Amino acid sequence: MLTDLNSKEPRGVDLPAPLGDDEAKIFAGPVSLSEREQWRADLVNWRSDALKRFDYDDRAYSNAAIAGRANYNAALIWLWDELLFDFENQVFTPEKLIADAKRFGGFDDIILWHAYPVIGIDSRNQFDFYNQVPGLAKLIADLQSQGVKVHLNYNPWDKWTNRAPESDQVELAKIVDLYGFDGVFLDTMKSADPAFMAPILAVKPDVIVGGEARVQQERICDHVMSWAQWFGDSEIPGVMRAKWFERRHMLHQTRRWNRSHREEMQVAWLNGAGMLIWEVVFGSWVGWDEQQQTMWREMVSVLHEHHELITSGDWQPLTKLSDAAEAAGLYASKFSNDGHSLFTIVNKSDQDYHGEIAFGLVGTVPAHGVAAIWQTMAESVLLEFTYAAKSAEFPKHQNIRKVELVGDAKDFEFTYRNRECSLYAQTHFIDAWKPLPPNYHQVFTDRLSAPAQVGQLDKREVSNSQYFEFIKVTGYQPKVANLFLAHWVEGAPNAEQLEQPVTYVDLADAQAYATWRGARIPTEWEWQLNSAGIERRTPLCWNLTNSEQSDGRTRFLILKGGSDYNVRNGQGAKSTSGIAESDWYVDGGKRDENWVEKLLLMGLGLSRSENISFRCIS
Repeated sequence: MLTDLNSKEPRGVDLPAPLGDDEAKIFAGPVSLSEREQWRADLVNWRSDALKRFDYDDRAYSNAAIAGRANYNAALIWLWDELLFDFENQVFTPEKLIADAKRFGGFDDIILWHAYPVIGIDSRNQFDFYNQVPGLAKLIADLQSQGVKVHLNYNPWDKWTNRAPESDQVELAKIVDLYGFDGVFLDTMKSADPAFMAPILAVKPDVIVGGEARVQQERICDHVMSWAQWFGDSEIPGVMRAKWFERRHMLHQTRRWNRSHREEMQVAWLNGAGMLIWEVVFGSWVGWDEQQQTMWREMVSVLHEHHELITSGDWQPLTKLSDAAEAAGLYASKFSNDGHSLFTIVNKSDQDYHGEIAFGLVGTVPAHGVAAIWQTMAESVLLEFTYAAKSAEFPKHQNIRKVELVGDAKDFEFTYRNRECSLYAQTHFIDAWKPLPPNYHQVFTDRLSAPAQVGQLDKREVSNSQYFEFIKVTGYQPKVANLFLAHWVEGAPNAEQLEQPVTYVDLADAQAYATWRGARIPTEWEWQLNSAGIERRTPLCWNLTNSEQSDGRTRFLILKGGSDYNVRNGQGAKSTSGIAESDWYVDGGKRDENWVEKLLLMGLGLSRSENISFRCIS
């Protein structure tokens, strides 16, 4: 049972497995270095056998658009990350993201994460969260012009929102074709079967397909990338199964909640693999410190330079180093071809090593650090790494409110479900191997003291008729009209809508109305403090609060009150059980005054929703 597992420790499935296990993440290294020659011979035999057993066809890797790509740096980026989107001017800023990526040596691939953790706030499906974005094709083209491959994200668990006209794979093919995506990332999946991939390949034969979970042996043939997520290595380093089988397959190491990525980088270094750069985990900040940024930037520069050697040369894991280095816990891989060799070296011990590394070369390899040797027939050179001199302090980000809280401090009790996006403070999952129950998705009740003012909260939400009057008098037009009052027809509500709450408005739209009326939008704490005796228009809609915050990368605000729509309880497309079988969706249903719901903000009008309204406070 999940509840029996320790979230700080690897699960059984994550641990290195014996050589020959076709489901292994990593084939465990030998018990002692004296057994390494036999171990390497066994590795060669396993690969030869596996090529025959799976009737291996490597055509996907021979594609001109894929062959030779040195894609060691992948990044998962929220479409509305403030490095990529300017909220003040409502424009995408790919140049800002690309400039910042130099910290890591530049991105080779970007997965544009788009819907989660917002999906479920209304009936929009995962495809809507791409299709409603003005200028998406240009953004992708701008990133591609900088040499970056751009991948869309597919959520197979999204089954209970509005259904698209055709099957998921056909809808994915449409999006790949319409916006020019280079690849498809398979969230939560190991692979996509050939029937699923067929319509996508029909529109883009060189599409890059890869999944979040460990790639199945039989699907390495047509899935050229995969995540190496939560891979645990053996004491004497082993080899990644998929990488040993197909050198051109690119695995990206990632442990999303870790502050230290040294172990991941060491595994990547010894295997000629990559890293997933993921500093904002669905709205939670888990940034890289300067030392690790520099460490990986220097490593990936070497990997890029010697990509052909790494992917097509001879690979000798656990190659021989000096006796002193091996006794101190140093290990190496050797990649060689045509009289040229690259040695990638790791120090797995807790102590800095200074002494002979190999071939009479003397140097220092910091504790849990890396080194490299470049060797030709004429000389052996110890490559210089400078990362040890950089700061290892965690780069803290703090949520800052756009409008400060004012008033006398009051004590508030509040309730929320602990999702990956966290709430106000840092997520509970930092340095967890994998978040697990009870912390994960658990409903928490906390207390705090916050400034808030006593006022007169509107008895009911602002109606369509009231907002229509505001429009007629002021001529108000938002900076971006996308989805603004999308439920109206020809700029006016119909008769049935007049007394319903106005929806498809964002916080700026609500603030404009409140200012015209001589009122304002309450903070979440003012909404809660003054909510006694309020009524709810129908249908029930979430209420906006003046709580916009940003940590410099992610913007969000707090919603109050709940809504009639609750996809998690089967209010969307019906499952056979009547319950949407996913915890990934936003909570819905009517909520008491204590409940707080975090909404990551999206630009270009996408935060406007059929289930979000507002009320004012005087």
